[in-house]
Amino acid sequence: MDVREITEKYHLNVYKRFNLILKGGKGVKLFDDEGKEYIDFLSGIGVNALGCNHEVVVSALKEGIGKLLHVSNLFYTEELALLSERLIEASGFSKVFFTNSGTEANELAIKMVRRYGSSKGRFEIIALKNSFHGRSMGSLSITGREKYHRGFKPLLNGVKFVPLNDKDAFVEAFTPETAGVFLETIQGEGGMRVIDREYISFVREFTQDKDVLLVVDEVQTGMGRTGKFLSFMNFDVKPDITTMAKALGGGLPMGAVLTTEKVAEVMDYGSHGCTFGGNPFIARVSLSVLNFILKDGFLDEVIIKGEYLKKRLSDEIGSLPFVKGIGGMGLMVGIYIDGFKPRDIAEKILDRGVIVGTSGEDTIRLLPPLIINKGEIDEGVKIISSVLKELS
Repeated sequence: MDVREITEKYHLNVYKRFNLILKGGKGVKLFDDEGKEYIDFLSGIGVNALGCNHEVVVSALKEGIGKLLHVSNLFYTEELALLSERLIEASGFSKVFFTNSGTEANELAIKMVRRYGSSKGRFEIIALKNSFHGRSMGSLSITGREKYHRGFKPLLNGVKFVPLNDKDAFVEAFTPETAGVFLETIQGEGGMRVIDREYISFVREFTQDKDVLLVVDEVQTGMGRTGKFLSFMNFDVKPDITTMAKALGGGLPMGAVLTTEKVAEVMDYGSHGCTFGGNPFIARVSLSVLNFILKDGFLDEVIIKGEYLKKRLSDEIGSLPFVKGIGGMGLMVGIYIDGFKPRDIAEKILDRGVIVGTSGEDTIRLLPPLIINKGEIDEGVKIISSVLKELS
Protein backbone atom coordinates (compact mmCIF):
# COMPACT_ATOMS: atom_id res chain seq x y z
CA MET A 1 0.00 0.00 0.00
CA ASP A 2 1.39 3.39 -1.01
CA VAL A 3 0.13 5.65 1.76
CA ARG A 4 1.27 8.82 0.03
CA GLU A 5 -0.36 7.94 -3.29
CA ILE A 6 -3.67 6.92 -1.73
CA THR A 7 -3.79 10.05 0.41
CA GLU A 8 -3.08 12.34 -2.53
CA LYS A 9 -5.69 10.54 -4.63
CA TYR A 10 -8.57 10.59 -2.16
CA HIS A 11 -7.96 13.37 0.38
CA LEU A 12 -8.61 17.01 -0.43
CA ASN A 13 -5.20 18.43 -1.30
CA VAL A 14 -5.13 21.44 1.02
CA TYR A 15 -2.04 20.42 3.02
CA LYS A 16 1.59 20.69 2.02
CA ARG A 17 2.67 17.56 3.86
CA PHE A 18 6.23 16.66 4.73
CA ASN A 19 7.43 13.52 2.95
CA LEU A 20 7.12 11.39 6.06
CA ILE A 21 4.80 8.55 7.10
CA LEU A 22 4.56 8.37 10.88
CA LYS A 23 3.65 5.07 12.53
CA GLY A 24 4.19 5.43 16.27
CA GLY A 25 5.88 7.22 19.11
CA LYS A 26 6.64 7.49 22.79
CA GLY A 27 7.31 10.64 24.76
CA VAL A 28 9.15 13.17 22.60
CA LYS A 29 10.16 10.56 20.02
CA LEU A 30 8.21 9.62 16.88
CA PHE A 31 8.90 6.76 14.45
CA ASP A 32 8.31 6.50 10.72
CA ASP A 33 7.22 3.52 8.65
CA GLU A 34 10.83 2.38 8.32
CA GLY A 35 11.56 2.58 12.03
CA LYS A 36 13.61 5.80 11.92
CA GLU A 37 13.43 7.86 15.10
CA TYR A 38 12.60 11.57 15.20
CA ILE A 39 12.74 14.11 18.02
CA ASP A 40 9.40 15.90 18.08
CA PHE A 41 9.83 19.68 18.34
CA LEU A 42 6.32 20.37 17.01
CA SER A 43 3.88 18.33 19.15
CA GLY A 44 1.34 18.01 16.35
CA ILE A 45 1.31 21.83 16.13
CA GLY A 46 1.03 22.25 19.88
CA VAL A 47 -1.51 19.50 20.52
CA ASN A 48 0.56 16.79 22.21
CA ALA A 49 1.62 18.75 25.28
CA LEU A 50 2.47 15.52 27.11
CA GLY A 51 4.16 13.96 24.10
CA CYS A 52 3.10 10.71 22.47
CA ASN A 53 1.34 7.95 24.44
CA HIS A 54 1.85 9.53 27.84
CA GLU A 55 0.65 7.24 30.60
CA VAL A 56 -1.84 9.83 31.88
CA VAL A 57 -3.54 10.05 28.49
CA VAL A 58 -3.40 6.30 27.81
CA SER A 59 -4.87 5.55 31.24
CA ALA A 60 -7.76 7.99 30.70
CA LEU A 61 -8.45 6.50 27.27
CA LYS A 62 -8.58 2.99 28.73
CA GLU A 63 -10.87 4.09 31.54
CA GLY A 64 -13.26 5.65 29.03
CA ILE A 65 -13.57 2.59 26.82
CA GLY A 66 -16.79 0.74 27.57
CA LYS A 67 -18.32 3.79 29.24
CA LEU A 68 -20.18 6.68 27.67
CA LEU A 69 -18.65 7.96 24.46
CA HIS A 70 -21.43 10.37 23.56
CA VAL A 71 -24.88 11.33 24.78
CA SER A 72 -25.30 14.92 23.47
CA ASN A 73 -25.66 18.06 25.55
CA LEU A 74 -29.34 17.38 26.22
CA PHE A 75 -28.18 15.47 29.31
CA TYR A 76 -25.77 15.89 32.22
CA THR A 77 -22.57 13.88 32.58
CA GLU A 78 -20.08 13.72 35.42
CA GLU A 79 -17.14 14.09 33.04
CA LEU A 80 -18.39 17.40 31.63
CA ALA A 81 -19.19 18.72 35.10
CA LEU A 82 -15.75 17.92 36.53
CA LEU A 83 -13.87 19.33 33.54
CA SER A 84 -15.95 22.52 33.62
CA GLU A 85 -15.27 23.02 37.30
CA ARG A 86 -11.52 22.45 36.93
CA LEU A 87 -11.18 24.82 33.98
CA ILE A 88 -13.04 27.58 35.77
CA GLU A 89 -10.91 27.12 38.89
CA ALA A 90 -7.69 27.26 36.88
CA SER A 91 -8.66 30.18 34.65
CA GLY A 92 -10.56 32.50 36.95
CA PHE A 93 -13.47 32.84 34.53
CA SER A 94 -17.13 32.17 35.33
CA LYS A 95 -18.48 30.04 32.49
CA VAL A 96 -17.19 27.61 29.87
CA PHE A 97 -18.57 26.18 26.63
CA PHE A 98 -16.97 23.21 24.85
CA THR A 99 -16.42 22.88 21.12
CA ASN A 100 -14.53 20.51 18.82
CA SER A 101 -11.73 22.86 17.77
CA GLY A 102 -10.12 26.25 18.12
CA THR A 103 -11.86 27.49 15.00
CA GLU A 104 -15.24 26.64 16.50
CA ALA A 105 -14.25 28.29 19.76
CA ASN A 106 -13.41 31.50 17.93
CA GLU A 107 -16.68 31.33 16.02
CA LEU A 108 -18.53 31.35 19.33
CA ALA A 109 -16.36 34.19 20.61
CA ILE A 110 -17.37 36.25 17.56
CA LYS A 111 -21.03 35.52 18.28
CA MET A 112 -20.57 36.54 21.92
CA VAL A 113 -18.95 39.80 20.88
CA ARG A 114 -21.75 40.53 18.42
CA ARG A 115 -24.50 39.56 20.88
CA TYR A 116 -23.01 41.63 23.70
CA GLY A 117 -22.61 44.67 21.46
CA SER A 118 -25.96 44.38 19.72
CA SER A 119 -27.94 46.22 22.39
CA LYS A 120 -25.54 49.17 22.02
CA GLY A 121 -25.56 49.17 18.22
CA ARG A 122 -22.02 47.78 18.09
CA PHE A 123 -20.81 45.11 15.66
CA GLU A 124 -17.28 45.96 14.50
CA ILE A 125 -14.26 43.87 15.45
CA ILE A 126 -10.61 44.91 15.60
CA ALA A 127 -8.03 42.17 15.03
CA LEU A 128 -4.30 42.10 14.34
CA LYS A 129 -2.49 41.91 11.04
CA ASN A 130 -0.73 38.55 10.62
CA SER A 131 -3.11 36.98 13.14
CA PHE A 132 -4.69 33.56 12.75
CA HIS A 133 -8.00 32.51 14.29
CA GLY A 134 -9.23 29.74 11.99
CA ARG A 135 -10.43 28.92 8.49
CA SER A 136 -14.22 28.85 8.76
CA MET A 137 -15.94 31.97 7.45
CA GLY A 138 -16.25 33.85 10.72
CA SER A 139 -12.84 32.98 12.13
CA LEU A 140 -11.30 33.53 8.69
CA SER A 141 -12.84 37.01 8.63
CA ILE A 142 -10.83 38.01 11.71
CA THR A 143 -7.63 36.32 10.51
CA GLY A 144 -5.26 39.05 9.41
CA ARG A 145 -3.52 37.28 6.55
CA GLU A 146 -4.71 38.15 3.06
CA LYS A 147 -3.48 34.90 1.49
CA TYR A 148 -6.12 32.97 3.45
CA HIS A 149 -8.87 35.35 2.25
CA ARG A 150 -8.31 34.95 -1.47
CA GLY A 151 -11.31 33.44 -3.24
CA PHE A 152 -13.56 33.48 -0.17
CA LYS A 153 -14.81 37.06 -0.14
CA PRO A 154 -17.06 38.69 0.84
CA LEU A 155 -16.18 37.85 4.43
CA LEU A 156 -17.81 39.03 7.65
CA ASN A 157 -18.30 42.79 7.53
CA GLY A 158 -17.06 45.28 10.10
CA VAL A 159 -13.59 43.80 10.70
CA LYS A 160 -10.53 46.04 10.87
CA PHE A 161 -6.90 44.96 11.10
CA VAL A 162 -4.15 46.84 12.89
CA PRO A 163 -0.41 46.15 13.28
CA LEU A 164 0.81 44.32 16.37
CA ASN A 165 1.92 46.61 19.21
CA ASP A 166 0.83 49.84 17.45
CA LYS A 167 -1.29 51.78 19.94
CA ASP A 168 -1.95 54.70 17.62
CA ALA A 169 -3.28 52.41 14.89
CA PHE A 170 -5.52 50.68 17.41
CA VAL A 171 -7.02 53.95 18.64
CA GLU A 172 -7.54 55.13 15.07
CA ALA A 173 -9.41 51.92 14.18
CA PHE A 174 -11.70 52.19 17.19
CA THR A 175 -15.16 53.65 16.58
CA PRO A 176 -18.43 53.94 18.53
CA GLU A 177 -19.50 50.76 16.68
CA THR A 178 -16.55 48.68 17.91
CA ALA A 179 -17.90 45.64 19.77
CA GLY A 180 -14.75 43.61 20.44
CA VAL A 181 -11.02 43.17 19.99
CA PHE A 182 -9.27 39.88 19.22
CA LEU A 183 -5.61 39.40 20.21
CA GLU A 184 -3.01 36.66 20.31
CA THR A 185 -0.21 37.07 22.84
CA ILE A 186 2.08 35.22 20.42
CA GLN A 187 1.22 35.11 16.73
CA GLY A 188 1.64 31.39 16.28
CA GLU A 189 0.95 31.41 12.54
CA GLY A 190 2.19 34.95 11.93
CA GLY A 191 5.88 34.65 12.71
CA MET A 192 5.90 33.87 16.44
CA ARG A 193 5.93 37.57 17.34
CA VAL A 194 5.16 38.36 20.98
CA ILE A 195 2.79 41.08 22.09
CA ASP A 196 4.29 43.91 24.16
CA ARG A 197 3.24 44.11 27.80
CA GLU A 198 2.58 47.84 27.42
CA TYR A 199 0.39 47.26 24.36
CA ILE A 200 -1.85 44.55 25.80
CA SER A 201 -2.21 46.51 29.05
CA PHE A 202 -3.20 49.60 27.05
CA VAL A 203 -5.77 47.67 24.99
CA ARG A 204 -7.24 46.07 28.09
CA GLU A 205 -7.63 49.40 29.89
CA PHE A 206 -9.01 51.08 26.77
CA THR A 207 -11.61 48.38 26.12
CA GLN A 208 -12.67 48.26 29.77
CA ASP A 209 -13.27 52.00 29.76
CA LYS A 210 -15.46 51.65 26.66
CA ASP A 211 -17.24 48.44 27.82
CA VAL A 212 -15.91 46.69 24.71
CA LEU A 213 -15.03 43.02 24.91
CA LEU A 214 -11.42 41.83 24.73
CA VAL A 215 -10.89 38.30 23.40
CA VAL A 216 -7.54 36.54 23.74
CA ASP A 217 -7.08 33.53 21.47
CA GLU A 218 -5.22 30.90 23.53
CA VAL A 219 -5.71 28.03 21.10
CA GLN A 220 -1.95 27.56 20.68
CA THR A 221 -0.60 29.50 23.67
CA GLY A 222 -2.85 27.98 26.34
CA MET A 223 -2.58 24.85 28.48
CA GLY A 224 0.80 25.85 29.89
CA ARG A 225 2.64 26.34 26.60
CA THR A 226 4.18 29.66 27.74
CA GLY A 227 4.79 28.63 31.36
CA LYS A 228 1.48 29.99 32.61
CA PHE A 229 -1.78 28.10 32.33
CA LEU A 230 -3.05 30.79 29.96
CA SER A 231 -0.55 33.08 28.29
CA PHE A 232 -2.32 36.33 29.15
CA MET A 233 -1.42 35.57 32.78
CA ASN A 234 2.16 36.50 31.88
CA PHE A 235 0.97 40.07 31.31
CA ASP A 236 -1.21 40.62 34.40
CA VAL A 237 -4.34 41.26 32.36
CA LYS A 238 -7.59 39.37 32.06
CA PRO A 239 -9.76 39.39 28.93
CA ASP A 240 -13.54 39.04 28.83
CA ILE A 241 -13.31 35.91 26.67
CA THR A 242 -10.57 33.43 25.92
CA THR A 243 -10.58 30.54 23.47
CA MET A 244 -8.75 27.25 23.87
CA ALA A 245 -8.15 24.02 21.94
CA LYS A 246 -5.14 22.00 20.71
CA ALA A 247 -3.52 20.63 23.92
CA LEU A 248 -6.83 20.79 25.80
CA GLY A 249 -7.98 17.46 24.37
CA GLY A 250 -4.76 15.55 24.94
CA GLY A 251 -4.66 14.61 21.25
CA LEU A 252 -8.42 14.35 20.77
CA PRO A 253 -10.55 17.14 19.22
CA MET A 254 -11.57 19.56 21.96
CA GLY A 255 -12.01 23.32 22.14
CA ALA A 256 -13.43 25.66 24.75
CA VAL A 257 -14.58 29.21 25.29
CA LEU A 258 -14.11 30.72 28.74
CA THR A 259 -15.88 33.92 29.67
CA THR A 260 -17.11 36.21 32.42
CA GLU A 261 -20.56 36.32 33.96
CA LYS A 262 -21.52 39.55 32.18
CA VAL A 263 -20.85 38.02 28.76
CA ALA A 264 -22.40 34.67 29.64
CA GLU A 265 -25.64 36.43 30.57
CA VAL A 266 -26.30 37.49 26.97
CA MET A 267 -26.13 33.89 25.70
CA ASP A 268 -29.52 32.35 26.39
CA TYR A 269 -31.13 29.01 25.47
CA GLY A 270 -30.71 28.27 21.78
CA SER A 271 -28.17 31.04 21.11
CA HIS A 272 -25.47 28.43 20.50
CA GLY A 273 -24.91 24.70 20.52
CA CYS A 274 -22.49 21.91 19.67
CA THR A 275 -23.43 18.27 19.17
CA PHE A 276 -20.11 16.73 20.19
CA GLY A 277 -18.76 19.51 22.42
CA GLY A 278 -17.58 18.22 25.80
CA ASN A 279 -18.61 14.62 25.15
CA PRO A 280 -17.77 12.42 28.15
CA PHE A 281 -14.99 10.41 26.51
CA ILE A 282 -12.91 13.42 25.47
CA ALA A 283 -13.80 15.31 28.65
CA ARG A 284 -12.30 12.47 30.71
CA VAL A 285 -9.04 12.65 28.76
CA SER A 286 -8.98 16.44 28.87
CA LEU A 287 -9.38 16.48 32.65
CA SER A 288 -6.49 14.06 33.08
CA VAL A 289 -4.18 16.25 30.98
CA LEU A 290 -5.38 19.39 32.74
CA ASN A 291 -4.70 17.94 36.19
CA PHE A 292 -1.21 16.84 35.13
CA ILE A 293 -0.28 20.25 33.75
CA LEU A 294 -1.59 22.00 36.85
CA LYS A 295 0.51 19.90 39.24
CA ASP A 296 2.71 21.94 41.55
CA GLY A 297 5.94 22.92 39.84
CA PHE A 298 5.10 21.67 36.34
CA LEU A 299 4.57 25.09 34.76
CA ASP A 300 7.65 26.46 36.54
CA GLU A 301 9.63 23.75 34.78
CA VAL A 302 8.16 24.81 31.43
CA ILE A 303 9.54 28.32 32.00
CA ILE A 304 12.96 26.96 32.96
CA LYS A 305 13.11 24.62 29.97
CA GLY A 306 11.93 27.36 27.63
CA GLU A 307 14.69 29.69 28.76
CA TYR A 308 17.18 26.85 28.44
CA LEU A 309 16.04 26.13 24.89
CA LYS A 310 16.38 29.78 23.85
CA LYS A 311 19.82 30.07 25.46
CA ARG A 312 21.10 26.91 23.79
CA LEU A 313 19.85 28.14 20.42
CA SER A 314 21.36 31.57 20.98
CA ASP A 315 24.71 30.07 21.94
CA GLU A 316 24.77 27.80 18.89
CA ILE A 317 23.25 29.89 16.10
CA GLY A 318 22.70 33.40 17.44
CA SER A 319 25.76 34.75 15.66
CA LEU A 320 24.84 33.38 12.22
CA PRO A 321 24.30 36.30 9.83
CA PHE A 322 20.90 35.12 8.59
CA VAL A 323 19.49 34.40 12.08
CA LYS A 324 17.77 37.65 13.01
CA GLY A 325 16.69 36.60 16.47
CA ILE A 326 15.24 33.96 18.74
CA GLY A 327 11.99 34.77 20.49
CA GLY A 328 8.87 33.43 22.10
CA MET A 329 7.78 32.45 25.59
CA GLY A 330 8.06 29.20 27.48
CA LEU A 331 8.21 26.27 25.07
CA MET A 332 6.78 28.29 22.19
CA VAL A 333 9.92 29.47 20.43
CA GLY A 334 10.66 31.04 17.05
CA ILE A 335 13.92 31.28 15.12
CA TYR A 336 13.70 34.33 12.87
CA ILE A 337 15.40 33.74 9.51
CA ASP A 338 16.41 36.09 6.69
CA GLY A 339 17.30 35.03 3.17
CA PHE A 340 16.07 31.44 3.32
CA LYS A 341 12.64 29.84 3.14
CA PRO A 342 11.71 28.34 6.53
CA ARG A 343 10.05 25.38 4.85
CA ASP A 344 13.28 24.44 3.06
CA ILE A 345 15.16 24.57 6.34
CA ALA A 346 12.49 22.55 8.14
CA GLU A 347 12.78 19.81 5.51
CA LYS A 348 16.56 19.65 5.96
CA ILE A 349 16.13 19.42 9.74
CA LEU A 350 13.55 16.67 9.26
CA ASP A 351 16.03 14.68 7.17
CA ARG A 352 18.41 14.79 10.15
CA GLY A 353 15.77 13.49 12.56
CA VAL A 354 14.05 16.47 14.18
CA ILE A 355 10.47 17.58 13.45
CA VAL A 356 9.98 21.36 13.46
CA GLY A 357 7.40 23.68 11.97
CA THR A 358 7.28 27.07 10.31
CA SER A 359 5.42 30.29 11.05
CA GLY A 360 4.77 33.24 8.78
CA GLU A 361 7.28 33.92 6.04
CA ASP A 362 10.50 33.98 8.05
CA THR A 363 10.29 31.79 11.14
CA ILE A 364 11.15 28.28 12.25
CA ARG A 365 8.54 27.28 14.84
CA LEU A 366 9.46 25.11 17.82
CA LEU A 367 6.68 23.64 19.99
CA PRO A 368 8.22 20.66 21.79
CA PRO A 369 6.14 18.63 24.25
CA LEU A 370 6.02 20.26 27.67
CA ILE A 371 7.51 17.10 29.18
CA ILE A 372 10.75 17.40 27.20
CA ASN A 373 13.92 17.28 29.32
CA LYS A 374 17.18 19.20 28.92
CA GLY A 375 18.97 16.23 27.41
CA GLU A 376 16.34 15.98 24.68
CA ILE A 377 16.52 19.73 24.15
CA ASP A 378 20.30 19.44 23.71
CA GLU A 379 19.84 16.61 21.24
CA GLY A 380 17.36 18.56 19.15
CA VAL A 381 19.31 21.83 19.26
CA LYS A 382 22.45 20.03 18.12
CA ILE A 383 20.72 18.81 14.97
CA ILE A 384 18.90 22.08 14.26
CA SER A 385 22.13 24.03 14.71
CA SER A 386 24.12 21.72 12.47
CA VAL A 387 21.69 22.32 9.59
CA LEU A 388 21.69 26.10 10.03
CA LYS A 389 25.46 26.29 10.31
CA GLU A 390 25.81 24.48 7.00
CA LEU A 391 23.77 27.25 5.36
CA SER A 392 26.13 30.02 6.43
